Amino acid sequence: MTTNDTTEQPLHVVVAGGGVAGLEAVMALRDLAGNRVRVTLLEPGANFVYRPLSVGEPFALGPAQATSLTQFARDFDCDLVHDTVTEVFPELHTLALQSGEELTYDKLVVTLGARREAAFAHATTFRGQEDVEALHGLVQDIEEGYVRSVAFLVPAGVSWSLPLYELALMTARRAYEMCVAVDLTLITPEERVLPLFGRQASADVRAMLEKAGVTVRCGFVPEVVRKGLVMLHPSGDWVEADCIVALPVVRGRRIAGLPCDSTGFLPIDSFARVGSVNDVYAAGDGANFPLKQGGIACQQADVAASHIARAVGIPVDVQPFRAVLRGQLLTGTKPHFMRHDLRAQSAENDASTEQMLWWPPTKVAGKYLASYIAVEEERERAASAGHSVKRRAVIAPMRPEHETPLRGYEFVAR
Repeated sequence: MTTNDTTEQPLHVVVAGGGVAGLEAVMALRDLAGNRVRVTLLEPGANFVYRPLSVGEPFALGPAQATSLTQFARDFDCDLVHDTVTEVFPELHTLALQSGEELTYDKLVVTLGARREAAFAHATTFRGQEDVEALHGLVQDIEEGYVRSVAFLVPAGVSWSLPLYELALMTARRAYEMCVAVDLTLITPEERVLPLFGRQASADVRAMLEKAGVTVRCGFVPEVVRKGLVMLHPSGDWVEADCIVALPVVRGRRIAGLPCDSTGFLPIDSFARVGSVNDVYAAGDGANFPLKQGGIACQQADVAASHIARAVGIPVDVQPFRAVLRGQLLTGTKPHFMRHDLRAQSAENDASTEQMLWWPPTKVAGKYLASYIAVEEERERAASAGHSVKRRAVIAPMRPEHETPLRGYEFVAR
């Protein structure tokens, strides 16, 4: 189906996965295609948990925000099915679901994310919300003087290392506030600190780490040979630590009926279409783009939504996916903002600053998701203060860095 006028049934788009990319896809579809599409969100969970903020939970910075998917579905006029995909039959445009039911689609957007697995047996792995309690226990042990050294490890093959830098900086800050002496070492295979953001951001974050007393060892692949002992390859040096904290390695979710690469990721083109199958798109960590980051996932979802909107006759200018990396580094004090166009030929438009580079300044800089998260946060704050809050659907794109932020923003349904 390539066109869809007002006399035809709306195109049925199934978004499989209720994470960052899934919510962004739903909002983008509703904004761009309006009532020309009927959207079904397929997600087994009841809530969308804003996982990027879970890095602050071990330090008592408040829980990661949880948003009701039932309310989200009402806000954006989509059907919510609490189930998940087990197999795709592309020729039949049909999904087999875990419940045993089937669901047909005209277009499918796969946003199921990826599996996060521990890289080391003798380390505390930080994947997000599920590991908050373990990290909180470590912070308490540091405060009470039971732990005097911590090694933070980026395993080989991990592309998005920013959360580990946040953990190291916030641990250093907490130790300083509690007047506790602790040796902190960050070990990474990266050639320099956060190289994906460019040289200026790398230098700025390295300076923050050094000021905080965190020793940085770049260019080394860590191996935890036994509890408390990290071997550095290729040098053969070793680091001892009372506790070891590591990021997980990321693996693709193989989905029966869809192509995947050797590690289980869905191959996508520059318009987020899954190769060799018709009417299937993918966005987020489950796609084979090497960088797994929330803002990138949202950009992929936006491209897919634009491509679908054009298929139903909306005259949108569909641009191929071009990754612009925006990151907010939590430090325990003032956050640090960074921006880098991954395909730019120069660093002219790079930025590394304490000044906000987008508005609302949420952790995930999604075109639509940023605004929705900001409004939900404001609603929760007002509700906790005993104020009545009138809900409004949020379809208001994030303001890019070159526009003046509007602090008194209001969002209305179109």
